Amino acid sequence: MPGTLSSSMPAPPGAFESAMIPRPLFHAVAVLTVAMVFLQPATAEEQASEASSARIEARPGIPAAVRDMTPVDMVALARLSDVDVHSSGLQALVTRSVADWAEDGRIDQYWRYDIAAGTLDHLTALDDADSVHFSPQGDRLAADMPPGGSREDEVFLANTDGTGLQRLTRHPTSVRSVSWSPDGNWIYFLATDDYTDDEKADRDRFALIDPYFETIRHRHLWRADPQTGETQRMTQGDWSVRSYDIAENGALLIRIAPAGDLDSSYESELWICDRPEPGASFRQITDNAWMEGHISLSPDGRRVAYRARVTRAGLAYVQYNLVVLDVETGQSRILTDGVDFEVDGLAWTPDGGALIVAVRAGVRSGLVRIDAESGGITELSLHDRRLMDWSLDDAGYVLALFQTPDTNGDLWRIAPDGHGSRLTTIGAAEVAPFRRPEQQLIRWRSHDGQMIEGFYFPPLVQDNDTPPPLVVQAHGGPRSADEFGQWKWGRYVPVLAAQGYGVLWVNYRGGVGYGDDFMRAMHGTYFAHADADVLGGVDHLVASGRADPERLIMSGWSAGGHMTNRLISTTGRFRAASTGASAVDWAMHHLTSDTRGARRLLFGADAWAEGALDEVFYPQSLLRDLHRVSTPTLIFAGENDERVHPSQSIMLYQALRNLGVEVRLYLAPGEGHSFSDLSHRLFRINAELDWYARHIGRPPHNWQARPETALGEDGNNR
Repeated sequence: MPGTLSSSMPAPPGAFESAMIPRPLFHAVAVLTVAMVFLQPATAEEQASEASSARIEARPGIPAAVRDMTPVDMVALARLSDVDVHSSGLQALVTRSVADWAEDGRIDQYWRYDIAAGTLDHLTALDDADSVHFSPQGDRLAADMPPGGSREDEVFLANTDGTGLQRLTRHPTSVRSVSWSPDGNWIYFLATDDYTDDEKADRDRFALIDPYFETIRHRHLWRADPQTGETQRMTQGDWSVRSYDIAENGALLIRIAPAGDLDSSYESELWICDRPEPGASFRQITDNAWMEGHISLSPDGRRVAYRARVTRAGLAYVQYNLVVLDVETGQSRILTDGVDFEVDGLAWTPDGGALIVAVRAGVRSGLVRIDAESGGITELSLHDRRLMDWSLDDAGYVLALFQTPDTNGDLWRIAPDGHGSRLTTIGAAEVAPFRRPEQQLIRWRSHDGQMIEGFYFPPLVQDNDTPPPLVVQAHGGPRSADEFGQWKWGRYVPVLAAQGYGVLWVNYRGGVGYGDDFMRAMHGTYFAHADADVLGGVDHLVASGRADPERLIMSGWSAGGHMTNRLISTTGRFRAASTGASAVDWAMHHLTSDTRGARRLLFGADAWAEGALDEVFYPQSLLRDLHRVSTPTLIFAGENDERVHPSQSIMLYQALRNLGVEVRLYLAPGEGHSFSDLSHRLFRINAELDWYARHIGRPPHNWQARPETALGEDGNNR
């Protein structure tokens, strides 16, 4: 049964409550600005082709596998990545991510999918857009994209075939989070406040350096009239609007926080306005200590659904749950408390009686329906695959993008009764030419008897009659899980398998999809069980003859890198290791990262709290055991990584170098927490393959050079 607490019921400190808060009301502030020239056609620099230059079939034939995958193949795979179905269910916008070696990056292209005809047309004029959205009537598109010669996004309008591109706004700062109102009369967007003329003058003369980590300008909600070009400012205050939603009846919901940084997200609250007109009042409807995510108003505007890391007992290190709030009474209910899966996204059904919810359930992710009153859960689509994106139409059908071991992204249509039909074979055709390993689901008991799940990918070739070398790849997060599908470029499993390596993925404790107790096994003591879970998987494969105990390799990125650092400092079983964007000192990591909220829940303390260094952070920091490392270790980090500061990788490198351990550190220029440049991605794969080969007695890897090609008209490299 869902948990229920209201403002009229007694609750322990920190317990889950949501009620009307008697704080001063704030008002929508309308600032009208009329564009000097409304809906001018895009300039020569702004306007792209007037017609789609490429069309692809939704169901191409699937060729036979004829060759092994190379590092360049892995990095350059085209894939469908996002889907947005129109309310009619007749057409959808699909994002196709392609590699452009000439630009050294990936490009998100927008394609209009005619579901009945089974064709996708490339909207070439919108290639520079950050997002594209159908109007409710389905006759126009709104996009946020930069005008020619600018880096700041504006709102543009176009026909649904991508022609007739016209600029709508001339906002002083970049726009983001664009959406149509349900009646199509407005286009809403968020924008950061601009500096006044006096402030700009002061900055030019005196304030040359912005203070670190402080919010300089707040972000607020605006809307533009798509017919006249008028804009109205909807909110104003000394805080930032983090997200918003609009109900079918016009009610407007906003989530505001004191600042724009990630830490302040945990201080965010929800406010609502029944009729968002100039001068209308918003009222606060939550007052809690957790972050409301994926906020969504029911069609009638009477209820709000969101996900939060909270249980009936209050804020805790738990999985994301689904919360439904009654706007008038302030009563909130947690509909998924105690279930094994984690809530990953949500949308109200057209009648407002239930929610379609994306869930992560161990090695699978998919969709369930949850009754908004009873909390009853009905499985819709939860099979051996990974849900990448999805969208709901007005008839209750879901257009879902799934990844499997045999496709890196294809579309399925899921009916309200759960019946599904596959609509595309684009992703399958993309990967079909390459030989790929079987993705085998395996299970084993950890040191304390806990059942652990993972995947084993056997090699495609065998050196001799001995068991193959094994590459262990620990997932990041740690609030994550490995699922069906083998198409993550950073894992490059088909490449490893083609070179004779077996690969192990482990859903160790601390991850999601197995219930709160499984995830909380990391709470307070990070490596209480997680590292033993990984080693248990290695032992399982060695015992079954699927891994050579003399040729074991450990690797991981982010939290997977933390795991790698732990294992090389506690065992000498691995012949080589690769660690990326990883930490060795929890206190320094806590103090230098761009966010502390999730880690604060995980460790139950802040590094600066009295006694916390000695009692919590130092006992768990890997620095204590680095003197035990003997494994040759390859280290990667982005010079601009704000999540795990590169100083952590430098600390690890300096320690191992001075200990006499073979070690190499690569600091990638311009990169953040994940590498984005294609050349850096390819470099990392080449470097790892070379490091692994040399340390298990193989000849050095033959490094593959990047191709010097540009995109063709169909969006593929030439």
